Order: sequence, then C-alpha cells, then structure tokens
Amino acid sequence: MLTKYFLAWFGMMLLAILNGVLRDLLYKPQLGELAAHQISTLLLLLLLAAYFWLLTSRWRLKTSRQAWLIGLVWLVMTLAFEVGLGRLSAESSWAAILADYNILAGRIWILIPFWTLVGPYVFFRLRSTP
Repeated sequence: MLTKYFLAWFGMMLLAILNGVLRDLLYKPQLGELAAHQISTLLLLLLLAAYFWLLTSRWRLKTSRQAWLIGLVWLVMTLAFEVGLGRLSAESSWAAILADYNILAGRIWILIPFWTLVGPYVFFRLRSTP
C-alpha cells in the first residue's frame, strides 16, 4: 500500500505544476503576485482534497498509523521537491524559498505541506466513520 501512495505523490506534483501554470497564465497578471499566490494555494488545496478522496476510495487506508505514515512520506517528498527545485533555480535564495511560508505576510503556502501531512489521516477518518 505504501508503494502505491508513494507513487501517487507524483500525481500531486503534476496537479501542483498545472495549478502554477494556470496561475501564471490566467490570473496573476491581473491580480498581482500575492493575490494570485493565495488563490493558487486555495485551489491546490481543493485539488489535492479531491485527489486524496479518489486515492482513498481506490486504495482504502486500514489504520491511522498507515495514514500518518503516508502523510509523513508525502510531506518529506513535498518539502524535498520544493527546496530542491527552489535551490536549483538561479533566482531562488533561501530567503525567497522561506518567504512563501511567511503567513504574517499573507503567504499561505505553508497550508500545502500541512495538508499533505494530515490529508491522508483526514480521509482515513472520514471513510472509517459509519
């Protein structure tokens, strides 16, 4: 089961990349960086929730421990991807990468890694309640 969910993470990254492309092409020029970032974050949270629902309907999680383990693996993979990609980019310093996590500045991206951690557990609980 863990292998299936490990591989499913790549679908999450595809959703994130498509979401970023839509943001940059469709509404960032009109709304500006911060508003586009916030809308994009909320949209990705919804897309990921739908994806988690589909995954958990196809591959039922059996225990809360399994759900948390999957969430932890997804969190580590997500952060490694973001930091790795950010550092490979010539324009992204550590300060620029960390700026996306500054909730006091209106940057709500921190919700994405948080959701990748807790999402599997949330859907495990939703599917295990009578």
